[in-house]
Amino acid sequence: MGSGGVNASLQTVGKGIEALSPTAVIMVGIAFGVNESKQSIGDILVTEQLRLYDLQRVGTQDAQEQISLRGDKPHASSWLINHFRSADVRWEGATVRFGTVLTGEKLIDNIDYRDRLRRIESEAIGGEMEGVGLYVACNDKKVDWILVKGICDWADGNKAQDKESRQKTAAQNAAEFVVHALKFGSIDWQQRRGKGLKRPDNSGVMTDREILTPALAMARRSLGILEEQAAGYGKLQIPAHLQIDLEQKRQEVSALEARLRNGESNG
Repeated sequence: MGSGGVNASLQTVGKGIEALSPTAVIMVGIAFGVNESKQSIGDILVTEQLRLYDLQRVGTQDAQEQISLRGDKPHASSWLINHFRSADVRWEGATVRFGTVLTGEKLIDNIDYRDRLRRIESEAIGGEMEGVGLYVACNDKKVDWILVKGICDWADGNKAQDKESRQKTAAQNAAEFVVHALKFGSIDWQQRRGKGLKRPDNSGVMTDREILTPALAMARRSLGILEEQAAGYGKLQIPAHLQIDLEQKRQEVSALEARLRNGESNG
């Protein structure tokens, strides 16, 4: 799915929030692990923080390329993290790991690249592709969020190995843990609405520019895909649904560009 394409997580979560007005969004799915010796296929990763690995600074030090990740690490909603930690105490399934999860648009299946990211972000417990879209959509709508995914591979060049079986195991484990957590104790969803977004010390809160820049990049990428689809019709009439999607995406890009410009001028 990814975060920025048509029907990817940013668009899908955003539309879901508009349609359902949820108190929180729990994203469930599959991820890659980063430590074959300490982790296992099917282990469950619960995001405490996300690390956006596409936001990088590439420089030079001692005549060597130096890459560092830019921006803060946004926190999942604190009350959701606490609830899932409490639920883990009574969980008898696959191992659950809480921590920082790498997220970005690249489908990583190269052990050298994976290990380079791990050296940059030593606290990472795994990685995936949809988290940034989840975060941007929820942050924009002021909705609580958390990401729960199962390890299905090691991003080491062997994703195809037992792919279907591993992905099924990983997704099933993550889904079962989420169901267990939702049944664990009672949650007053109405009372919880929006509370997880309030942090007096602003820890883990990214600046408007850091939020809007990846959102704009994903929106532009989605618009490009839609425009390619429209161009494929040539002289034929473009379907109404595609025309609507194009117009909505153009408006989204324009709005994000305006917000980014306003933020820069106010700063």
